[in-house]
Amino acid sequence: MYDDACSDSDDGFDLRQEIARSAFADMCHDWERNQKYDQALQLTIGRLHAAGREAHVLDIGTGSGLLSMMAVRAGADSVVACEAFRPMADCAERVMAANGFGAGRIRLVKKRSTEVRVGPGLDMERKANVLVTELFDTELIGEGAIATYRHALEHLLEPGCLTIPQSATVYAQLVECPLAVSWQVPKILSNADGDVLLRTPEEVVDCRGSSAVFDVQLSQLPETSFNALSEPVPVFGFEWSNREELKVKRHSRKPVEIIRGGVPQAVFMWWDLKMDLEGSVLLSCAPFWAHPDFSSLKESNKNPKIPEQNLIPWRDHWMQAIYFLPYTKNTLIPGQRVNLDSFHDEFSLWFGLESPNLPPTHCSCGFHIAYSRSRIGQLNDGLRNKRTLNHLEQILDKSSTVLVIGDGSLLGVAIGALGVSHVYLLEPGQLSRTCMESYIRFNGLKNVSILYDLAELDASQRAAISHVYGEPYFGSAILPWENAIQFGALAKQIRPLLKPEVTVIPHSFSVHAVPVEFLDLHKINAPLGTCEGFDLSAMDRMIEEHSNETDSPVEAQPLWEYPCFALGAPVSLLSLPLSQDLPETQLWQGEFQLTQNPEKCNGIAVWADWHMDGSGSPKTTISTGPLEDIVESERPIRWNANWRQGVHLVKKTPRDGVVNWSVKFNSQLRACYFQFE
Repeated sequence: MYDDACSDSDDGFDLRQEIARSAFADMCHDWERNQKYDQALQLTIGRLHAAGREAHVLDIGTGSGLLSMMAVRAGADSVVACEAFRPMADCAERVMAANGFGAGRIRLVKKRSTEVRVGPGLDMERKANVLVTELFDTELIGEGAIATYRHALEHLLEPGCLTIPQSATVYAQLVECPLAVSWQVPKILSNADGDVLLRTPEEVVDCRGSSAVFDVQLSQLPETSFNALSEPVPVFGFEWSNREELKVKRHSRKPVEIIRGGVPQAVFMWWDLKMDLEGSVLLSCAPFWAHPDFSSLKESNKNPKIPEQNLIPWRDHWMQAIYFLPYTKNTLIPGQRVNLDSFHDEFSLWFGLESPNLPPTHCSCGFHIAYSRSRIGQLNDGLRNKRTLNHLEQILDKSSTVLVIGDGSLLGVAIGALGVSHVYLLEPGQLSRTCMESYIRFNGLKNVSILYDLAELDASQRAAISHVYGEPYFGSAILPWENAIQFGALAKQIRPLLKPEVTVIPHSFSVHAVPVEFLDLHKINAPLGTCEGFDLSAMDRMIEEHSNETDSPVEAQPLWEYPCFALGAPVSLLSLPLSQDLPETQLWQGEFQLTQNPEKCNGIAVWADWHMDGSGSPKTTISTGPLEDIVESERPIRWNANWRQGVHLVKKTPRDGVVNWSVKFNSQLRACYFQFE
């Protein structure tokens, strides 16, 4: 059945990719999580045995089987593990067998917990009196924890059972954070003289944004980027063993004292888990400034290279979250007390101030549906906007007619306010088109039109086009250079319809890379081997097999969240023109020289630059990568937080301090293929 599921069909590819990119290995690399689950199992099972009771354990969503094996090792009298994802369940079976935990010691049920039947000869011979599970995400309840616990408590567990974890507490901290707001609301666009070119429609400013959780490594936010208006406060508690207290919907109102003045813009959220009944084992997901172990970890740290914010245990499967408050200009002052209203339903949370009847968050303007948060950040990138507008003002005049290619180009709309003859936005996507129309109406731009297709223009209108511009950005692109390739491919298609002397902006693009040492990111792809005394190599083999079949050698990651250090000089991998047709194919080859600790190289960071003209000047270059020149030093690289860069995770230590690389470009497939050896 496993082989059938992984056939060569599209569904089979998707399944293999899901296996390769699952967070099972990431969770198993979380040593703190593993150790605290192990401690809680020992304490809980020991507590039952000390009271003369047997311990019958149910493990829901067993994954690799790690928690079930821990339960047996802790002395459980029986263990039932259920896992609904069949490839993972089959892998857990192999892992358990490899560690000597066959069917006689752990009963593995390959079903959802809601499908498990209890009774003699059924999935569970009897109800359990201990539940161990990890059903949580960054939002705590986003994976359906409430419903799963409620069903298990009613149908699969004895009254008075013990759960691991025993409880959870959700914390909220009121903040003013312009950086976070720059990922939520497009700012006014102005030129170098401060003249307003483009204002943001009121419905976009007032919109509460996307309902999707905004998960982020809060510890990596620059400390100067936010102002904590309050201390963290507990807003919700979840007692996982009490079904009556696990409500699907709740509202909490907490008075909060303002400790620093500022405009309340957002709430930072995280949670912690009390793992055992007595609460002696605590697992916290707090950022470093609120983490209960930060002070002791700081005192014991012997490695000056590690930034303070990276001293707390690292994990990528549970992060923290940012929630935007309803828009306000009101400033709070120190000593003032306000009511923080917190809400949750079955899957999500939302927050407001003095808003006891606030409905769930949803986008009412369409802008937050059409564009991602990182895209909104790009639109607000001051350096990018300044360089682009300065260049455009130098080369455009009243006679210019500009064709803009790409999705949601506010800079393209702003060109209309520069006083050009006309701007045509090529916007085939309805969502993006609607958003651009709202900007054009709100700003009264009569010289900006939107096209589905260039064929809408007659020959004289096409002949009038003097410039083709793109940011470039396309919603379908994942890695930065894919935007440039798509722009170049479209420019090639339309070039025969335009006059030969048309100016194309950007003029070209280049791709660069640097060998690095990641402090933590490499763990998402690192083999597990032995974990807490158990052999998990069967899961390593499964993930590696499917990763080799489905994953690109370079994946997208927001590197500002994952500190890394340069181990050599950056290298230019390729450069391609956009002012003329892209070549059909091209191959580049070279090598990285690792001048700093080559044995520590665990990644290659890759990014793209757009060059608006052929000068190569930094003043006409837009970079998606480092914010400053890369120096091989003890300081992490500072990355542009509005883009996801490319990452190749190195699996083997480079020999002789050299990494060979090659890049092949295929115009027909609109793709670059990377290889690192």
